[in-house]
Amino acid sequence: MPTIEANGEQIFFVDEGDGPAILFIHSLGTNSYLYRDQIAALSSDFRCIAPDCRGHGASSFNSEFSMVGCAADLKAVLDHLGVEKCHIVGLSMGGPIGLCFNRLHPDVALSMTIADSFARLRDGSEDRIYATQEAVAYLSMLEFGSQYAGDRLMPTTPIEKLDELAEEISKCPPKAYVSTIRALLTYDASGDLSLVNVPTVVIIGDSDDATPMAESEFIRDGISGSEIKVVPDAGHLATIDSPDEFTAELKSFLAAQA
Repeated sequence: MPTIEANGEQIFFVDEGDGPAILFIHSLGTNSYLYRDQIAALSSDFRCIAPDCRGHGASSFNSEFSMVGCAADLKAVLDHLGVEKCHIVGLSMGGPIGLCFNRLHPDVALSMTIADSFARLRDGSEDRIYATQEAVAYLSMLEFGSQYAGDRLMPTTPIEKLDELAEEISKCPPKAYVSTIRALLTYDASGDLSLVNVPTVVIIGDSDDATPMAESEFIRDGISGSEIKVVPDAGHLATIDSPDEFTAELKSFLAAQA
């Protein structure tokens, strides 16, 4: 199992394929598995690097989660692998983390893909943090993950994928999940948008009601030259609901950067 010690944590990562590097940053509660289909499709042409953020998947959780801390973990993985430049792909939580990473390390990104995400503080965040803290105090993470999967995945998505998502979320300890959602929902990435000076695409599932179109439009309007691509039959986790369509959009965008 490939891991490195970074910033007091053990960070697990996937490293598959050859070619220009892609750094995949996953969503809250999930891990590198979120991009399994994309890695399988792209690893013949790209070096696909997908770390598990601290507290997620197979990575440890020894301290609090922060956007800056997570960005430091990701940079440590890239440094360990000798990767100086890469395309950055972030879904949901991966969007603000990617934007924070780009602010701190502005010479790394070759391009940015921000999917089903947001970049500004939103009303109701404190209530959501509190509700999440209460939920994981009374439910097991597998039960919590099952509820999350039912809320976030499309009704047309096979039940096996719901069960798998719940299982992956169950790997995230309650303290890590609460620490992460608190850091995520209190981080304002709106000021990071204007710092992105590489080709950028904003991808959104056509039925994403967790981070609706207005959030993608806000990101697009803040990054010069970026555009929005819509994935059909997909909700908030488009890589799971419509993996082939998501991969097609991503592959087309990356091919245009060659």
